[in-house]
Formats: sequence, structure tokens, C-alpha cells
Amino acid sequence: GILVPVQTEPKNNKRGLGAEKTTKRKAVKPQAIESRHSEQDEEVPKKTKKLSKKMRKMIEHEKHLQEKEFERAFFREFWPDNV
Repeated sequence: GILVPVQTEPKNNKRGLGAEKTTKRKAVKPQAIESRHSEQDEEVPKKTKKLSKKMRKMIEHEKHLQEKEFERAFFREFWPDNV
């Protein structure tokens, strides 16, 4: 079909070059910064990234191999030779 251009309107809520009035960012008070850091340290620990499926399977496989190796070593040590 035929494409008809849509009427556009300029945004006036910009900062910098396209703005009618340039506004500067307000500086954050040092007290506010310190209080934010102390709140974050106390309340929320950093979340670790979730492992990919491939990594989870590799870790699971390694655990399985360690268990098998432990069983083999256990039987080698405690199982009688003549059985």
C-alpha cells in the first residue's frame, strides 16, 4: 500500500542542544551519597549472576564425577581383594 507520512511534533523536554531552556543537573549533596552507600551495604547484598544452563550442567557433571571417584576410592580401600 501507499505509505503516508505522519505529522510529527518536536520534543521540548530536552537538555542540551535541542532544548529551548538549557537546564543543568543539580549536584547531589555529599550527605545523601554517604547515606545511600550505608543503606545499600546494610540492606541489599549484591545478587550473583545466574549461571547458564551449560555451566550448571558442567558443575553438576563435575560433582557426579567426584562422587564416583570417592566411591571407587572407598571400595578400593575397604573392599577385600579376594571377594
